[in-house]
Amino acid sequence: MPLIREERRNAVDRFFDGALLALLLSGYFALASSGELDPFTLTITGAAFAARLALYVWQRRLEIPAAWANAAVILYAAFYPIDYGFVSQDFLAATVRMICFLTVAKGLTVVTSRDALYAVLIAFAELLAAALLSASLFFLLFLALFLAAGVATFASWQIRLGSQYTRQSLPIASVRFPVRLLVTTITASFTILFLTVGMFFVLPRTARAAFQNLVTSRYRLPGFSGNVRLGDIGAIQTSSRTMMHVRIEGPTPEILPFKWRGTALTEFDGQRWTQRGGSELLRFQYNSLSLPVRGPVRRTGTRVRYQVQHSDSSLDSLFLLGIPEFIEANLPSVLRHSTGGLRVVSDNQGLLRYSVSGFYDAPLGDGAPSPSLEDRRALLALPQLDPRIAQLAQRLTQNEPDDWWRARRIELWLQSNLAYTLELPTAKPTDPIAHFLFERRRGHCEYFASAHAVMLRSLGIPARVVTGFQGGVRNPVSGWHVIAASDAHSWVEAWIPNSGWTTYDPTPAGGRPAHAALFQRLSHLIDAADLFWQEWVMQYDLERQFKLASAIENNRFADAAVPSLNVRLLRARLQATEWLKRNGLYLLVPILLTALVWVLAPWIRTRRQERLRRTRLSSGAASQSDAAIMYRQLLDLLEKQNLRKPTWYTPLEFARVIPPSETANLVASFTHAYNRFRFGADRAAAQQMLELYDAIDRQLRQPAPER
Repeated sequence: MPLIREERRNAVDRFFDGALLALLLSGYFALASSGELDPFTLTITGAAFAARLALYVWQRRLEIPAAWANAAVILYAAFYPIDYGFVSQDFLAATVRMICFLTVAKGLTVVTSRDALYAVLIAFAELLAAALLSASLFFLLFLALFLAAGVATFASWQIRLGSQYTRQSLPIASVRFPVRLLVTTITASFTILFLTVGMFFVLPRTARAAFQNLVTSRYRLPGFSGNVRLGDIGAIQTSSRTMMHVRIEGPTPEILPFKWRGTALTEFDGQRWTQRGGSELLRFQYNSLSLPVRGPVRRTGTRVRYQVQHSDSSLDSLFLLGIPEFIEANLPSVLRHSTGGLRVVSDNQGLLRYSVSGFYDAPLGDGAPSPSLEDRRALLALPQLDPRIAQLAQRLTQNEPDDWWRARRIELWLQSNLAYTLELPTAKPTDPIAHFLFERRRGHCEYFASAHAVMLRSLGIPARVVTGFQGGVRNPVSGWHVIAASDAHSWVEAWIPNSGWTTYDPTPAGGRPAHAALFQRLSHLIDAADLFWQEWVMQYDLERQFKLASAIENNRFADAAVPSLNVRLLRARLQATEWLKRNGLYLLVPILLTALVWVLAPWIRTRRQERLRRTRLSSGAASQSDAAIMYRQLLDLLEKQNLRKPTWYTPLEFARVIPPSETANLVASFTHAYNRFRFGADRAAAQQMLELYDAIDRQLRQPAPER
């Protein structure tokens, strides 16, 4: 596979190559922004794009025989059923990996027009896969880039084909970048985009739902399903991806101290926790659900009302605070497990959004009655474990009077004697809990919670592990609290007589991932824009359009909206004023820099072109067009001295009418050199033109002699 230099190509060919590469890149970035690409595929495909981009900039190409690329595609086609059936066991994941492989094998090795057609189809497949996996604002941005690159690709492609059909290739001297073609491309692309966005807000988003029907089931994030292996939560915590947005009525702190309960896991086999027990189907009526109470629940907790919006379609559990009483959501039904968790049972619901009214800090963890004898056995069951675990639990609690203090003593010991880390063990131990307690003595929240639950069960105290989130940082732009994947957390619920299910958190208080302050203001703006996109685009369905149209038709919209609109506008103006006071400097600096670049860019571009032209002239690589531009610069130089060439004069005639002087002699010599190079292709005259131009410039800069 030799690396060779491309033959000198005209500007349209180079433009076409760049546009096709941009088309593939925008599709890849749209797919990568979904967060569903595995690290290996993401790295390999990204490295291939980086290499191809470097080759394009350096005007090199890698000669790969077409037979090799075709053989690689055939081999991967044979591997695809294996990937789908045994490796990923997921149709969408296997298909996305195949698209990325085709991008590397065929999309980045374009030589013929047929290869270019394959590359366009692959780029479209990337964008289509991203549409299924991503619902964020970034998809719209990459869609805009894809649209612009697509218009540029097809426009330059037609120009190339037209030149081939007329048997007239574009001139080799045409090496300047086609600015007009670029401006036309951008104008057409964004005109189409603006019209499409307008229709996007008017029409309901049915295409996404139709495409998602091709996928058999909702993808479930490891760590929040009914089957969690030790290490899943730690792997999730390394990501900063936004998972949920929450908004609680009333004053709230910048960082929420609450636990958002998702799934409770009851059965442990030494390596993983699973959810066991019965469940009941609860149906919504008019988008509202009143949760039935099981057992003698005392409603003495603090009443709370909040809204939750999932930002990740892999979350199909409802994450709740305290004991929920009423839930409002656009759902047909939910499945309530015996452990109190709620889960969406229908596929293709998109992103979840629900409002909850309930009680926080209620005496009972989830309102469930005392466990039955059968449930109690399940909550005390343990696999064959290292006997040192039970001995440690006995030693720590031998002087404690009741179960509450026993659970509390183990919790304090774990917090004080073991360290927190997100690093997973390098080797898979036979007994992960014993390895965590007695050898490694450090781990993430999942190990702390599992060790606590196992030791409680060894003492005869029913216990289970709960997965969910803890925290949430307030976004001052949107007013919502942002819960990221790094906020994923595990804790313990133990059944304590006379207290019910009681929450314990053995993870050290300082062992939670810190929120990075770098680019925090920018991240707030991006998050607020993405939240607006989710609320007013992705969830702007047909039902909401009918309600809005009905209100406008009955003239209720204006009457009801004007007073509240005035209040909102006044509040928005005050908030904007305060925001500008705090962030005006951060906003002013990029504006000034942009203005400076706008003013200096033409001057910098002109100076750069002059340097390139001088380099070509001095090296003998200049073209006749460079000579014409150099002569135009000479005329500009003479005009500053009131020596203007009439349009009907030839260069020689103009040189003869200049008043006799040293400057006139230099201009005459420059004109002879210009004619020899421009019309006689005498490359030796190019260097002479450059020297004479510099001499004329120095001559004109000298002060006029005093009389």
